[in-house]
Amino acid sequence: MVKFLLLTLAFGLAHAYTELEGAWFTTAIAADNVDTIEEEGPMRLYVRELTCSEACNEMDVTFYVNANGQCSETTVTGYRQEDGKYRTQFEGDNRFEPVYATSENIVFTNKNVDRTGRTTNQIFVVGKGQPLTPEQYEKLEEFAKQQNIPKENIRQVLDADTCPK
Repeated sequence: MVKFLLLTLAFGLAHAYTELEGAWFTTAIAADNVDTIEEEGPMRLYVRELTCSEACNEMDVTFYVNANGQCSETTVTGYRQEDGKYRTQFEGDNRFEPVYATSENIVFTNKNVDRTGRTTNQIFVVGKGQPLTPEQYEKLEEFAKQQNIPKENIRQVLDADTCPK
């Protein structure tokens, strides 16, 4: 499955970066340190928009974080590194990359190293506002397992998103 996703990335995303741009909504999040993505967790990001510039060597991600019942909008810019991953600063150092994309969903992996040095591996699934189908959720469970993230650490967050659309 990982090899298939990487092949998809290599052949599909090379010309599909324009498909990444636009309005997106966080559908599901998974993390090995699940406390970071629980409600009001620092990495429970409600994505709203992705934009690319410089041939997608820079990717802006606009999202909300809900802390203390208040939604705060943030935009970060990820700069593509030599290994193809994007790097940005938010709640520490982040290295993220899209690993699968269709017109309906994009799956990102992210490695966050917070200010205390704690490393958290994450998966973000963004979509067009529809929940994952049972088949998509099953694939997410398989991918999470390959990323050493327990399936019980997957959070479907679309219905919990109360931040401005």
